[in-house]
Parts: sequence; structure tokens; C-alpha cells
Amino acid sequence: MTLIEVVRSDNGVTELVLNRPEKLNAFNAEMLDEFSRAVERIADDDTTRCVILRGRGRSFSVGYDVQRPMGPETFYSDSQDTFQDWRRLRRNLERWLAIWDLDKPVIASVHGHCVGGASMLCVCADITLVAEDATIAWPSVPLGGGLLSPVSLWLVGMKRARELSYVVGSALSGTEAAELGWANRAVVAGDLAAEASALASRIARTPASLLRLKKLALNRVMETQGFRTAFLYGAEWDAIAHTVPEHEMMRQKIREVGLKDAIRWFDEGGVLS
Repeated sequence: MTLIEVVRSDNGVTELVLNRPEKLNAFNAEMLDEFSRAVERIADDDTTRCVILRGRGRSFSVGYDVQRPMGPETFYSDSQDTFQDWRRLRRNLERWLAIWDLDKPVIASVHGHCVGGASMLCVCADITLVAEDATIAWPSVPLGGGLLSPVSLWLVGMKRARELSYVVGSALSGTEAAELGWANRAVVAGDLAAEASALASRIARTPASLLRLKKLALNRVMETQGFRTAFLYGAEWDAIAHTVPEHEMMRQKIREVGLKDAIRWFDEGGVLS
């Protein structure tokens, strides 16, 4: 099965579809590699002027697949080599930055759940539309640190970013995400696809050369303010977080009882100490 679909239309709009619906589009190693290859193909496609990024099935994406057996490109690693861990983390962040660097506007169309690393992908999109009842969530167990919220603060502000970071399992509804500026606007779930399509079609009417310049100009201002540096810093902070004893205790609990029961254990007062 193709885990990333590229669907082109004749009006200059291309859809980049996360296609692992049975796992709520959780990113495993194969899916991450397909994602990078798909973005490269779109970058080389002169007929595409605007991209819609969406997920098939019940959710946009629940982020990185923390239950999958570890491989060289997975997000969480049991390796004791911190440098190798940092390289893995940075590589996956660079996958999302490929959306930031793509010389075509990208609209993230978010429904259902958008969790963890998937939220960072949306931060890199040019425009984000969310269903009102969508859930933008931080991980439900304490794994890692300094990855999501330092990026989100660019959109929601320092104080709210701190709260979202410090409370395990923090979440925003689609409506709240739009009110805070994490998303451009929230729409009724049933209208989301049509809204994204209509907006993409309007954007695609602008000449490709001007769209490239407009995106580059906006990106450069954000990068001057430190966006790219802050985004990539996440790999360093998370690699350090993966070395603390509490991280290994949480990973061991997931291995023993599975992710859902590990979440339940923590919610019911489980202590990492």
C-alpha cells in the first residue's frame, strides 16, 4: 500500500495525502521515507502551484509511531548513543522543513487528531485550516522535551506554549487553535475539504513565480527572527531528554503494557521517579 499519495488536479493544486488510516496516519519509518520522496516529486513538478496536505480516514495524524519496533529512521530510539539519536531526530525535523522550504504554498487541512510531531508538520505549512472539532494534542505520556512547544510559541505565544509544554496530554480544540493563531481559521468539519480546495484554487491563480517570491520573502523574515534555528534545536533538547532515567522508565512501561495502558497508568497517578 502507498503510505503517501500524491493526487494532482488540472488547476495547479496537488494533494499530499497521509495514507495510513488504520493507524490514524501515525508516521513509521516507511511512511517518513515516502513522505520525503513525495515532497521531492512535488518540488520538481512545475504544474503544481499550491499543495493541500491532509490525512485519510478519521484523523490528520497522531504523530510518530512510538509502538513500532525501532529502526534507523524511527523517532524514539532505545539506543544509548545520544549523537545517533540526535541525528535521527534532526533528520525527521528536516523532513518537515522540506514543507517550509517547498517553493509552493502548502495548506494543512486538519481533522480528527493532530498529535505531537504532526503538529510540527502543520507549523511548517503556510496556512492551516482546522475542523472545529479537531484536537491538536501534545503527547499523552512524558516522552522527550523541548521539541513541540518552542516551535508552537511562534504561533500561540510564550505563556500558552509553556502551559501546553508543562502539562502532559495538553490539547487544543480546532476552535481554540484558530483563536490562538495556531491555525488560520476553524470550520465545520463537513466543510473542511471544500474550504481547503477553494482556498488552494484561489492561491493557484497567482503566477508560480510570484508565489515563490512571496513565500521566500515571508520565510526569510521568520528565519531572521530565528524560526529555523529554534525548530532544529528541538532535536538537541529531545536527544538530551531521551537520556534521563524517567524517559527509559516510560519507554519500558510502554513495552510492557502497550501505549494505551501506559497512558492510562500515567493518567491514574503513575509516577516516574
